[in-house]
Amino acid sequence: MKKLTFKLAILFFVLFCGINTFANDINSITNSQWANLHLYKGENQRGGPFAFDDTYVEFEFGGRYEWFDLYGYIDFIDALNSSNSDKHGDNNFFVDIEPRISIDYLLNKDFSYGALKELFFAFDIYYADPTPGDDKGLKIIWMGLGSDIDIPWLGKSGVNFYTRFVEENYGASNENSFDGYVAHINWFKPIYHFTQNRFLSFQGYIDYEFGSDLDNTNFEKQYRTSDSLQSYLGFWIHDKKWLVGYGLKAYKNMTQWKDAENLNGKETDTTGFANYFNVAYKF
Repeated sequence: MKKLTFKLAILFFVLFCGINTFANDINSITNSQWANLHLYKGENQRGGPFAFDDTYVEFEFGGRYEWFDLYGYIDFIDALNSSNSDKHGDNNFFVDIEPRISIDYLLNKDFSYGALKELFFAFDIYYADPTPGDDKGLKIIWMGLGSDIDIPWLGKSGVNFYTRFVEENYGASNENSFDGYVAHINWFKPIYHFTQNRFLSFQGYIDYEFGSDLDNTNFEKQYRTSDSLQSYLGFWIHDKKWLVGYGLKAYKNMTQWKDAENLNGKETDTTGFANYFNVAYKF
């Protein structure tokens, strides 16, 4: 599995960039691609043992080409290079790439049944560079089965179930192993149209990671957990070329750190809520 995350990321990126080169339209699938450039202000974000504030830039992209469904983003940390950011002088970026391969398309078979619309092989690739002075960052791949399910009111939503392979996790004991599982759901629901091109949406996701064996050292037994929960609930106003949004994010034991423990004279803060404000340009 060595360097598997990079090989998969490069493969899927090349496929995505080549959509226009070899795409053939199919009646049942709408081929598409899109990208947004966001400026985010996050207050009381969680990730690691302590809460933090930061302003960051995010390049978000996605699309569909016949059998291949893609969503992803790259976050550039402390985008304003501000000494007021809790991430000032920290690691530089975070990458999340979420490719899915349609099982229906590959087998030329319709697996839809009731609310179930389509089945996928699903992957989620995470990468973050090491913090200064460390030699380990974050390299994780989730892999499993995905689906599009028609959920009442929310409409078509992505529902995926994964197992995790952890290559790097900032030096934690679960590195280079399969460790735990993830249940995931995401949705995009337009809820009010002001004009043809301007509308209000409710969008977000829930990730529940569980079944991890992150308690192999005395330190981990005191400070780490076997599960983690995060959920983003966002309301965004979309225009033809611009969007503005607000999101409330809820956490419980974020990134498998216990809440309210004394760590190096400071109380860990991994459970609670964060506020996200963003403005974006649509390409």
